[in-house]
Amino acid sequence: MKLAASMRFSKAEPALGKPCADPKLWCEAQDFALLVCSFAGGPSMAWNLAATCKSFHEAVCKAWGDLTRRFPCRLYVVGGLNNAFHEVDTAWRLNPADGVWEALPPIASPRAGAAAVAAGGKLYVLGGESSGHALRDAQRFDPLVGRWEELPPMLTGRIRAAAVFSGGYLYVLGGLDGSRPLSTAERYDPGSNTWEELPQMNCPRYACAGAPQPRGCVMAFGGELTDAGLNASIERYDPELGAWELLPTVRAPSCGAVVALTAAGRTAFTIGGLGLSGQALPVAERLALGPALAAAAPSQSSQIQLPNWGQVPPMLTPRHLASAAGFGSGVVAVGGKGPTFEAVSNVELFDPEAMSWESLPPLPSPRLRAAVVSGRL
Repeated sequence: MKLAASMRFSKAEPALGKPCADPKLWCEAQDFALLVCSFAGGPSMAWNLAATCKSFHEAVCKAWGDLTRRFPCRLYVVGGLNNAFHEVDTAWRLNPADGVWEALPPIASPRAGAAAVAAGGKLYVLGGESSGHALRDAQRFDPLVGRWEELPPMLTGRIRAAAVFSGGYLYVLGGLDGSRPLSTAERYDPGSNTWEELPQMNCPRYACAGAPQPRGCVMAFGGELTDAGLNASIERYDPELGAWELLPTVRAPSCGAVVALTAAGRTAFTIGGLGLSGQALPVAERLALGPALAAAAPSQSSQIQLPNWGQVPPMLTPRHLASAAGFGSGVVAVGGKGPTFEAVSNVELFDPEAMSWESLPPLPSPRLRAAVVSGRL
């Protein structure tokens, strides 16, 4: 599978609405929708705008192919540790059209273990650590102007938190404050440029994964560092109720593995890990989360039959402490510690249709614990 083929992991083209009777007016509506959605931030904002009226929804459907071609899904890698295990301030972007890593302006200061999310045509990078200190700062990169913007700092410093954009808000979940895992969560309102503290999650979560859910809800998956440690719990925040709902648990990932969710949060992946003798592993697993997400209350947990983690073909490069992110219906693994315990630059993408891994162009230099996210920016 060639790199260009990885673009098929994007959201499928939607069903087209019925065009209006006048072809000229329909073409003008399509061009107008393309212009508006491009200015608003691309496909990530198109469906929000499409919900405003039926006519605009039809125009967005018709313009969807041009819109996704104008905004191909790209991979972003920010910060991390280099092969000397020093924090760095680099930011890179992989363009699937040419398969070349592009250097972006550096982030404000070196860091590792930051969280990242792409939303509204912008890249958000949050927290991380520098010399063991948990950072509170939040930054946003606008690819249209090519520069970073400082946002108000988070309420809490967080290392390896999860970041999710849902219902118009940016959520940051869990992480480490430098000494202990956090059950706290907060969200940023781009409209008022302010942070709001949320009710605490049911479990402290370090290096968890998160994904948006219907009705503006947010899901947190895994990341427990507790004595129990045998299960990975799932919980969902409902902004209308202002409360977290604990969902069924599944077997926890192996030591040193990284967890990632697809964009819709319907599938979880675990990548790499450490074997019993301390060697890096090439193993990868995936889990369908539909049954767990269908649970309406904790009392139903015992009635839900969750599928087991399923093995997928091993990665091309054994690794642990890697970074991973959903890429369409698949997952991408970036850097980490390889078989010789040194940081690696290998990048590979899992294609769930072909059930195989594709080697992507390596990073310009080795990285581990970098912030990684894909998005149409």
